[in-house]
Amino acid sequence: MWQKVGHAKRMGWSPWIQIIGVMVILLGATLGGISRTPTLATTGDWSTYLGDLSRDGFNGAETIINRTTAPNLKMHWSRQAAGHIASEPVEANGLIYWGSWDGLEHATDPITGNDLWTANLGQSTSCYTYPSSVIASVGVQSTAAIAPVLINGVSTTVDFVGGGDDQLYALDANSGNILWQTPLASSPSHFLYSSPAVFNGSVYIGVASLDDCPVIQGQMVQVNASTGTIQHIFNLAPNRCIGGAVWGSPTIDTINGMLYFATGNSGKCSMPEPYGSAVVELSTTDLSFVDSWQVPLSEQTKDSDFGSTPTLFKATIGGALHQMLGLLNKNGIYYALDRTNLSAGPLWQVSVATPGTSPDKGKGSISSSAWDGSNLYVATGKTVLQGANCAGSLRALNPVDGTLIWAQCIHGKVLAPVISVPGLVVVVGGTHMYVEDATTGNILFSFRDTKTNSNFWGAASISNGVLYQGNMDGNLYAFGL
Repeated sequence: MWQKVGHAKRMGWSPWIQIIGVMVILLGATLGGISRTPTLATTGDWSTYLGDLSRDGFNGAETIINRTTAPNLKMHWSRQAAGHIASEPVEANGLIYWGSWDGLEHATDPITGNDLWTANLGQSTSCYTYPSSVIASVGVQSTAAIAPVLINGVSTTVDFVGGGDDQLYALDANSGNILWQTPLASSPSHFLYSSPAVFNGSVYIGVASLDDCPVIQGQMVQVNASTGTIQHIFNLAPNRCIGGAVWGSPTIDTINGMLYFATGNSGKCSMPEPYGSAVVELSTTDLSFVDSWQVPLSEQTKDSDFGSTPTLFKATIGGALHQMLGLLNKNGIYYALDRTNLSAGPLWQVSVATPGTSPDKGKGSISSSAWDGSNLYVATGKTVLQGANCAGSLRALNPVDGTLIWAQCIHGKVLAPVISVPGLVVVVGGTHMYVEDATTGNILFSFRDTKTNSNFWGAASISNGVLYQGNMDGNLYAFGL
């Protein structure tokens, strides 16, 4: 992804895992390994990366934060972590789950902002030279997926998340206790930027390198959700070759049981590497290959890989309804493909950003798009709008052909995915967060984080009337009415 932020990628030892349970009650907080009664899911929950397995970044159940109320948003609380926050907060089971680069996975009370529990899932150290404001040790970058599964025959609410030590974890979502942990790679060369997808009793997650130091053989892995046993592995480069790392996250069409994801650039190999800088479709049953499409050489630029996650959407084109998939490449092109026929190539594509290798410097866009059932919302790094140079941008695109509906310059490079609720779009860039009217692009609410080392790198989420957003300065924010 960054350089790979220098792609949007980041971060070796495997420390002994410690679990610290933190129980917050109205009159105070008590430390210890404390379990709690599960909370029933609500329709407004945001329980996985970008909201659901289609990764559309849209919460259609949200009614509290809307066009009328958005201008009245105010900060409810902020929570300071000991490390950067680039994961997306998810809300389920009556708690907020989020990771930080100090290696901790947090379960936080949505009312007080205090941690109920934390679990240390390790760190890795990158060889990439980051900006002075960014440390090179990376902990939990992966965004949690909260789901009920059978553990030893008992229905258990589980926090599935990639650790900073290259292990996939299943944590008891009520206590933080480790139910199982499965090593998927080796530190410090590998890293789990990818966020897990939980579907039909399995967990799916991609494997990448840590800032291309060095480039590794990318993989998509399927793990049994109840036991942590590895079921299948799909290699994105031939054995003894490198390339095709998976920086983004798997997207699943729950109707046809197909899994989609995008890959990093190819490596040096004596054999063809058709899965480098590509979109790949696999069967969720056994990760058997179904289809793929690779960015043409004529459109590939230096380090022209995908750091974004595919967005599933629909479009009626030429009178026919197409099941679509859209995503942004670091070459600055947004591609829209029929996901039932990837190898046929894009049905449309549009150049939206300056190509480059370093999203953290504004060149080489990695933001995942959002889809609200009507329009696509695409954010970028450096670009030009109506003759003006923009550090970042947000566009509303027609899903039929990619034509521009509206566009806004953003005061800061955009690395994070876009999210949406009915009538609204949320985008972050640099030190700014914007809540915009989905029809016009007009800014209804904005927030600037002026703290030292402020930078918004992770996605926001909206659940049950509260907008949550993490920042690289270590602050998690909650905004509501």
